[in-house]
Amino acid sequence: MIEVSRESVLTERLELRRTRVEDAAHMFTALRDPLMYHFVPRTAPLNVADVERRFARVMHETAPDRADQWLNWTVWLRSGAGIGTVEATVKPGGRIEIGYLFDPRVWRRGYGREAVGAMIDLLSRNGAATFDAIIDIRNDASKALVSSLGFTLLETRGLDEYWRRA
Repeated sequence: MIEVSRESVLTERLELRRTRVEDAAHMFTALRDPLMYHFVPRTAPLNVADVERRFARVMHETAPDRADQWLNWTVWLRSGAGIGTVEATVKPGGRIEIGYLFDPRVWRRGYGREAVGAMIDLLSRNGAATFDAIIDIRNDASKALVSSLGFTLLETRGLDEYWRRA
């Protein structure tokens, strides 16, 4: 387990807030575009209630029937608009799998790199050392994001590339 404060993480342009059900209505707009889910095994929420259910589930921080720890944040522009999520699944042994989703309306502006980098920095300061990302081989933008954060490609299996930062 990694102990992480529930306080917001501030970057130059963003605020990362620990996921809360109260934010679901504001995040629905940022998370509803089906284009975001083209390369991930999840479907777009159909309504605010879908986002509320997901947020309520991941807020427990312990995966049901598994030893994983879930650490999740919503990502907001400092001006207040919700733009996405960043996620860390802490595996036994301390290895962390990262994930992220951003509203297509803010793609290619560096927000993903800024938010994921802030999450990794926070977790590193709290004892995490190894970060993994599993990326669809067709998702060039995501591969560029993790590469810019110091991840290297380990292997390709089927449609998935396995990246690591240690």
